[in-house]
Amino acid sequence: MTDILLDEKGTLDKYEGDAIIAFYGAPVKLEDHAERAVRTAIRMQARLGELREKWKSEGDRWPEFVHYMQMRIGISSGEIVTGNMGSMGRMNYTMMGDPVNTAARLESSAKQYGVYTQISHHTAKLIGDEYVLRELGTTRVMGKQEALQTFEIIGYRQDLTDADRKLLEVWGEALKLTKQQKWDEAIKAFLEAEKLERQFPGRKSNPCRTYLDDRIPHWQANPPGEDWDGVWVFTSK
Repeated sequence: MTDILLDEKGTLDKYEGDAIIAFYGAPVKLEDHAERAVRTAIRMQARLGELREKWKSEGDRWPEFVHYMQMRIGISSGEIVTGNMGSMGRMNYTMMGDPVNTAARLESSAKQYGVYTQISHHTAKLIGDEYVLRELGTTRVMGKQEALQTFEIIGYRQDLTDADRKLLEVWGEALKLTKQQKWDEAIKAFLEAEKLERQFPGRKSNPCRTYLDDRIPHWQANPPGEDWDGVWVFTSK
């Protein structure tokens, strides 16, 4: 995974537990930093898929959970501070800033949607049309005024299948009905979309369940009002 990161000219910040933390555009400026980050995510997920097949072929050499190993990736874009940080006795070249915190939140909240890679609208607006994204929704976290629209990376447009197109069409309609507060129609649309969800190895949930099990029932019990902006508000970090 690190080789892929470096090949895309990413800067490795640190390894933290089982996580790789990295950034793009510093110390060397990269005009296409967002696209490089997205490409890195796509390539990493593809590489993990290859490794899963390899591990499965090696049978009992690995515990069964290794055969279905997954990883989550969060990406956001914006201005950050980079440089040597620490003390006179010890320092390291690292980064600080709101986009760093946002990316970390996107990585962790991807689990709630049942997706593997989640990016912010800040990144989405910087990449080209060759990438296919699925809007997941708009949320606001505790302590933040700005609502954050997020997306799942489906992949490259050239690789899009008819099944992918159908899913994105039905999903888009379900999300539209949700924003219009047409709950019953939205539920039907999400149920239809769920039948079309791509079956990833080891996937325990999907974005439809987030709306069917949590959000729509909450909004039905607590009507958002006519001036609702479609935002889901997290009440805890």
